Amino acid sequence: MTEYDHREEFARLFAGNDRWLYGYLVALLGNAADAEEVFQDVCVVLWREYEVFDLKTDFRKWASVIAKHRVMQYRALKGRQALQLSDKAIRLIAEESVDKYSLLEERRLALHRCVKELPDPDRNLIAFCYGELDRSFKRAAEQLNMSVNTVYKALQRVRKALRACVERRVGSQG
Repeated sequence: MTEYDHREEFARLFAGNDRWLYGYLVALLGNAADAEEVFQDVCVVLWREYEVFDLKTDFRKWASVIAKHRVMQYRALKGRQALQLSDKAIRLIAEESVDKYSLLEERRLALHRCVKELPDPDRNLIAFCYGELDRSFKRAAEQLNMSVNTVYKALQRVRKALRACVERRVGSQG
């Protein structure tokens, strides 16, 4: 395999797993801002090391080892005041995330399909309430001219329908 072919295949693997990697970092760090910072660092390391990556090995496992080390370094730099989970808890979450990737990806894809099948008002409510990271239920209710309780109950109903839909889809595939 030529160097060009190796780089192209690595790029495909990276592009197919970047969302997973970001989600993995969010799970380890507990918030999107820290995850974004570490994600950038991990991406630099992955691309710096792509030439030594064996295309026959599991990309996610390789990337998760690098990501876990970068998370530990980041946590050490941030200091004790920023720590919310122990190092042991982070290691357990990291291992579980890699082990459960296939199931979580299957559920994510099922959820995506289930959201598409929602009636327009429900899909619009989901998009409105969850489309922006900083939007609260109170702000959403004000903008939708609804009470907070009404928005909350509507979202509960939609979440229940989505959960049932995902369980049906994942159950029917297994």
